Parts: sequence; C-alpha cells; structure tokens
Amino acid sequence: MVKFNVKANPSGQYYFPKEVRAELGNKLALICNTKTALLFSEDTPLNIVLQSVQIIVKDLQQRLQLQNRGDFSK
Repeated sequence: MVKFNVKANPSGQYYFPKEVRAELGNKLALICNTKTALLFSEDTPLNIVLQSVQIIVKDLQQRLQLQNRGDFSK
C-alpha cells in the first residue's frame, strides 16, 4: 500500500497526485468525521468501499505494530 501526503494550497484546495486521480476518477464521494476522511469514486458500490476500508485497517494495524517496535518511521 502507498501512503501519499497531500497539502492544501493557500486557497484551501487540495491537489491529489496523478496516480490517485487516475485511480479514483473525476467524481468522488467523501465521508468525514472530526479527524478522518474516506474518499472514493462516487460510483463504487458501498460493499466494495467497505472491503477496501477493511484492507486499509489491516495495513494501518501493521504499520502501528512496526512503528511501536521502532521498525517503521511514521
């Protein structure tokens, strides 16, 4: 899995890397809470979104485990 760092420009607009735009397309859906956002193609069925989120959660758990052992930087 690849992690991208995305910053807002002075106008508050976000630029997503070319690879992300190519994968997600031009029309996106965004679900947010206070600390996190989930971004996906608006035509993606929710069961597929949920499967993808479960994979990302497993990746985050592994990254956290490695970080806690000192084997992984941020």
